Amino acid sequence: MSDSKERQLHESDVGVESSSESDPIQPQPEYPSGLVLGVTILALCISVFCVALDMTIISTAIPKITDQFHALNDVGWYGSAYLLTTCAFQLPFGKVYGIFSPKWTFLVALALFEVGSLICAVAPSSVVLIVGRAIAGIGAAGVFSGALVIIAYSSSMEKRPMYQSMLGGMFGIASVVGPMIGGAFTDKATWRWCFYINLPLGGFTAIVITFFLHLNTGKSSRKSQSFWSLLWSLDPIGFMLFVPSIICVLLALQWGGTTYPWSNGRIIALFVVFGLALIGFAVVQVWLGENATLPPRIATHRTVWAASLFSFCLSGAFFLLIYYIPIYFQAIKGIDALHSGIDSIPLILSNVVGIILAGALTTKLGHYMPFIYSCVLLTSIGSGLLTTLEPHTTSGKWIGYQILFGFGCGCGFQLPQIAAQAVLPFEDVQTGIAITLLFQNFGGAIFVSVGGTVLDEHLLQYISDLDAGVDPEAIIQAGATACGVSFRVSICPL
Repeated sequence: MSDSKERQLHESDVGVESSSESDPIQPQPEYPSGLVLGVTILALCISVFCVALDMTIISTAIPKITDQFHALNDVGWYGSAYLLTTCAFQLPFGKVYGIFSPKWTFLVALALFEVGSLICAVAPSSVVLIVGRAIAGIGAAGVFSGALVIIAYSSSMEKRPMYQSMLGGMFGIASVVGPMIGGAFTDKATWRWCFYINLPLGGFTAIVITFFLHLNTGKSSRKSQSFWSLLWSLDPIGFMLFVPSIICVLLALQWGGTTYPWSNGRIIALFVVFGLALIGFAVVQVWLGENATLPPRIATHRTVWAASLFSFCLSGAFFLLIYYIPIYFQAIKGIDALHSGIDSIPLILSNVVGIILAGALTTKLGHYMPFIYSCVLLTSIGSGLLTTLEPHTTSGKWIGYQILFGFGCGCGFQLPQIAAQAVLPFEDVQTGIAITLLFQNFGGAIFVSVGGTVLDEHLLQYISDLDAGVDPEAIIQAGATACGVSFRVSICPL
């Protein structure tokens, strides 16, 4: 692709003017190619697969884990501990990648993920398992954003959409096959293999990145900086305000309406702390300016915040269906977990096809906005059709609806990161990636949490309105799989 076409990818979709006339001509960096590039992308895909797999693989293993540890009350923490730290550390890792070598920062993040996985695999108690999940989540925040940053340093802007779409495809595949792999490990071996599997895969990635990847980042050496100067450059005040704010809002959404009523003092306090900490974080970022974790210049950029908002909404819609389509198959259709995963394959395959196709065509055409519009149109239509699902909906319909929605999501899933990279100076790319990934993870966390609360409240109201002598709380407590059976038995006893 010519230089003019690469510039087209930067400018044509975002309405910015070229600065090539005023800026000095920069020499083209040497990017890895051939075998080195191939094995690097393979290693990055494997690392992203592991990180995404850890989000869902534990879901089918939880019953056996609670049986072994006798800790049913800790069920919610097995998933949320990973999610909390992943969201909370996403933006700080963007700052770290901007200061230190992307290669070694990625390896440190991968090491944290591996250590967390090992702790989970050998955990002697529920508390240790939760701690391991939290540590793995911290590493996961740096692994996924680091994979995108390494792609940015390893390829020209014109080729990044295609390479980054491969990472997005692996993320989508892992999100759906996770429960099936977790169920297979739990039934055929032990639930601990849900975490042991990360060790050899992560080890392969570490070896490849260590010995094959050599990046010319142009970052100046920081050996001459004092410890305190280096610490201050990491924005510790912003870190201490941002991380608690994210944890508080996610805990409030996790507990609100389920563990505690929304009017409970704990929930109110969490929201208050979230608001105050977030305001404090914003003030600190304005005060620090260009040295901030999130410089105001980047945060207020039209394309960056629009891409982040788009990523937030799209991720929320996608993960809602990833979590609740299997519940439809199990609770409404009455099939088991394995077959519900199989019946969800149309959603994930179409999503992967959409991600790869949009990435390849963006690279070919130099435009990404047509795929954003296609994503909005197809996803909206697919979502609307999925709301019509009933107990006796034919397979042709639920397969077709999933394909439409999945392909639509795929068309736009990776493009927010591309949009941010297209409008930001190269030295700010890691911050743009971190922001869009934060909103992507945050959207999934919030929508899934709120979706669960809405489902519980509507189900309770619906069952109560039937006035059939049914105990709504007993049916809800039966769980998703048993809910349909309990409801049918209560309404139509033998």
